[in-house]
Amino acid sequence: MNEHLLERRLNQVGAQLLNFSCRESLAQALCDDLQLSVRAAIAARGTAALVLPGGDTPRRMLSLLSRCAIDWPRLTVTLSDEVWQPGAQRESNAQQLRECLLVGAAAQARFVPLTTAANSAGQCAELVDAELAALPRFDGVVVGMGRDGRCASLYADSPQLSSAMALDSARACVALDTEASPSARLSLTLARLLNCERLVVYICGEEKRHVLERALFADERVAPTVAALFDRGVEVSVYWAP
Repeated sequence: MNEHLLERRLNQVGAQLLNFSCRESLAQALCDDLQLSVRAAIAARGTAALVLPGGDTPRRMLSLLSRCAIDWPRLTVTLSDEVWQPGAQRESNAQQLRECLLVGAAAQARFVPLTTAANSAGQCAELVDAELAALPRFDGVVVGMGRDGRCASLYADSPQLSSAMALDSARACVALDTEASPSARLSLTLARLLNCERLVVYICGEEKRHVLERALFADERVAPTVAALFDRGVEVSVYWAP
């Protein structure tokens, strides 16, 4: 699809497309933008809050962000989603955040993980929901996108998807089941993801760009969860690199 057509379509739904020549430049640009947002929020009200994604794509960006001159004790970070795995979670998104972002001075940031010592994913979601409910509007939300057009853990086949995507939901975190995962997933709801000053869709590769194009141009059922992020009165930016 023509690059300018995608840009125009995003503009129509109140979003912008930022193209980068490589993933390193994307990671640096997004790091710089998040740093500015956090600093502005802290200067305005004394605190800031970010939602960050898991997966391989954001690792470099998280590492760069950890080195920024931020008043870390005034920043709260949480995750867009997580796998429910009681006990050790070496492969969890929380572990990645601790390894890539919460190091050095950045370890002073307050981290709200999406897992607790609860006995089930549902109980865990309720406990996390209560903690996240106390947080104000997020200053920045960064989500990745799967090849299926999924954002966070809002899987299209999940029996809990409708409630998780209800825009009038008062919930911040929910547990979802999906055939794509042997374990339950924990995810921020669509309403909570959209409760932010700015939302970033962070994608790399031609395949994911084509998924986004199909969702926006052809039929949002191709990728219902990513399509739901747009045209909701929230500033949305798509950061893309090959």
